[in-house]
Amino acid sequence: MDRTEPQRLHQANNFDALRLAAALAVLFSHQFPVTGTLPPSWMNVAMVGGVAVMAFFVISGYLVTISWFSQPRLWVFCAKRALRIWPALATVVLLAVLVLGAGFTTLPLHDYFRHPMTWDYLHNILLQVRFNLPGVFADNTYPNTVNGSLWTIPIEVSCYAVLAAAGALGLMRWRWVWACICVAYLLWFLSHMTVDLTGTMTHWWEFPAYFAFGSLIATFNRHFLQHRVRFAVIACIAALVAYALGFSYSALLLCLPAVLLAVGTASWPVISQAGRFGDVSYGVYLYAFPIQQSVRFLAPELGFSSSLAIVAVLTVLAGWLSWRLVEQPALRLKGYLR
Repeated sequence: MDRTEPQRLHQANNFDALRLAAALAVLFSHQFPVTGTLPPSWMNVAMVGGVAVMAFFVISGYLVTISWFSQPRLWVFCAKRALRIWPALATVVLLAVLVLGAGFTTLPLHDYFRHPMTWDYLHNILLQVRFNLPGVFADNTYPNTVNGSLWTIPIEVSCYAVLAAAGALGLMRWRWVWACICVAYLLWFLSHMTVDLTGTMTHWWEFPAYFAFGSLIATFNRHFLQHRVRFAVIACIAALVAYALGFSYSALLLCLPAVLLAVGTASWPVISQAGRFGDVSYGVYLYAFPIQQSVRFLAPELGFSSSLAIVAVLTVLAGWLSWRLVEQPALRLKGYLR
């Protein structure tokens, strides 16, 4: 790999803005069920949040693949991923148990802390998803769910694990081999698992397909950066053909990765400065749902828009605090991996 490629990614680009937009889109999509609001007939709210998560997987597949190529050592790769995922995840889970749960539970505190479900919630740190804390949000419009966003993180980590295993086995030593693996998975998914054929969206196969497409583009990153507009146009044409043939979900997979990464690797005025105060997107994603549930619990009379405004401000603030107090200090430890 050209040694200048990793450096280019650290220059001002649009990725921070795209990730923040995706995190806020997930917040927006969750606001409807949390407040019990019917969306407009023209809006597919589930797809708004779904596409946002797909965007996360595309960007992640692209960036972590470049990370492997720039430093192809298994323990370093795993340590980097752990430093990015677990400190913030462990913090939000512990805060949910010790602060949010203790403050909002309808049980006496003694009973809350003795309840097995309380400590079972800590399994979220081990990527074993748990949604409930005893007596917490039981009467909310969207009941008994503390954090409805955590379920995608095990899928993300599974993608990291597959990429790490491929690297450890030497399958990424020759880029064409890894490219063939990614293409094979995408072809299998499009021919067997896409919702266009099955009628059911299976996220454990869907999201990795977007990760694989991002990884595929990263495998030929130098060529992509030189011709990204051309790649994006070709992807859109292929998507239009698929859509015309009735494969609307497949069309999204064909166009989103190339278009998203073409925009992300660009550097546009103002937009490229979205991360000047920190990369708050992961924190926004982690804290949005519990904040939404808390606002709904405390002020159920608030309408959709007013509660959305309050939630957005509180969530961005929580994301910034997560970045400054947890994520950024953890990521500084990457310096010792060199």
